[in-house]
Amino acid sequence: MNQMLQMVNQLADAAVVLPRWPKRRIDGPSSGGADSAVLVNVDGLDLAREIHAVLVPWCDQVAHERGVEPLDPAWSSWAVTPSGSWVATGGNTREAVAWLRPHASWVVYQPWYVDEMWPELLELRRKVRALMGLAQPPRRLVEMAVELATSGRSMVEVREVARARRADA
Repeated sequence: MNQMLQMVNQLADAAVVLPRWPKRRIDGPSSGGADSAVLVNVDGLDLAREIHAVLVPWCDQVAHERGVEPLDPAWSSWAVTPSGSWVATGGNTREAVAWLRPHASWVVYQPWYVDEMWPELLELRRKVRALMGLAQPPRRLVEMAVELATSGRSMVEVREVARARRADA
């Protein structure tokens, strides 16, 4: 349960930070004239909206399955799909997470949590970390780098040791 709460809290924080994350400089026309540049962080805005758009359906599913009052639709912006269904396209993610928190102990025991919800949350966190430059290399690469730095072996020798360890595992 704590792992899930930590994850949704991190995603809520990210949804607030991403639109204000340092923006890439894109040259092009702006109100300042043809030679000026516009600061845009479209990726950050899109990812913040995606976080919200992923959490709202999970809130809806929890409300439906538990028979409780759903998340207030006023906390989201909505768009209709070509098939006629409505989807959240952004909004107040902190409110969605605040709604979800009291249900966390119930959520983690649902059959869909491990197979569907958790992987979706992990993927969002991976995207956030990548966009913010916080992505972590795989553990085996870190271990290889430490081995290379401390052993005095060549890269070829370190790779062979790593392969042998994986084969033994």
